[in-house]
Amino acid sequence: MQPAPQARPALWPILAAYLAAFVLALGASVAFVLAAVAPRTGWDAPRLADEAQKFALSAPGLLGAAFVDAAVLAGVTLVTARLMGKGIAARLRLGPTRATTAGGVAAVAGMAGLSLACGATVELLAIGHGGVMESIASALHSSSPLRGVLALLAIGVAPGVAEEGFFRGLLQTRLAARWGRWPAVVASAAAFGLFHIDPVQGSLAFLAGVFLGWVADRFGGIRPTILAHALNNAMFVLFATQASPDDQGTKAQAVGLLVGGAVTCLGSVAILRSRWAVTGGDATASRSAA
Repeated sequence: MQPAPQARPALWPILAAYLAAFVLALGASVAFVLAAVAPRTGWDAPRLADEAQKFALSAPGLLGAAFVDAAVLAGVTLVTARLMGKGIAARLRLGPTRATTAGGVAAVAGMAGLSLACGATVELLAIGHGGVMESIASALHSSSPLRGVLALLAIGVAPGVAEEGFFRGLLQTRLAARWGRWPAVVASAAAFGLFHIDPVQGSLAFLAGVFLGWVADRFGGIRPTILAHALNNAMFVLFATQASPDDQGTKAQAVGLLVGGAVTCLGSVAILRSRWAVTGGDATASRSAA
């Protein structure tokens, strides 16, 4: 007698969580900016709007908003996971994974290569001017050591943990239980891209989300994706604080595209091969999930 098939989980909890995270993060960022500039403008509407825009594009404004967004996303993730029952760590796939050391390194390298290739493509196509990524890079250029450390925390570590916990942990896990592996990876990556609002940054986030979603599925957890995401963002911060976008010509961007693409391919192959380092029951489960 065959066991009765398990009922597929409802999607409304994570859809509600996504909507709440989107609205609360946007609202909290606006409130942060207004709270920072309102005291010195006397709530004068024209002046307030002008000062708010300047502050939002400044290094303190961008870093503060990044911290706020990460805090809101982490809070929504933890509350939703708790309300959905089961252990939070298990719900978010925060426990040990099947990744070997080589697999973790491959995930970091693959993510870095993808970011390099995408960034070079944006520059070659000249489609990122005036966007969020360019604003962040300009604001962080020639930052002091203290501001550089704060940027690593606000743009590297905090989003790496919060975004992976929500999108690859909470969201993708629930979608996979409902729709299966690849629909969940693509859908969570699309949600990740939309969360960034900016068209160029959102498109790159979608591609990164597909890669990170695949890594999380391959290794059975989000620890490798947190590491890859955080280190990738940290490298962006380090580059932004040390180099000017004007320093890079077309030839350098073409090389970056080729090198980044090659590193991404090599990292992906290494991730595929790393599954054979898993032993025992996990190896069987890994091969059957491939």
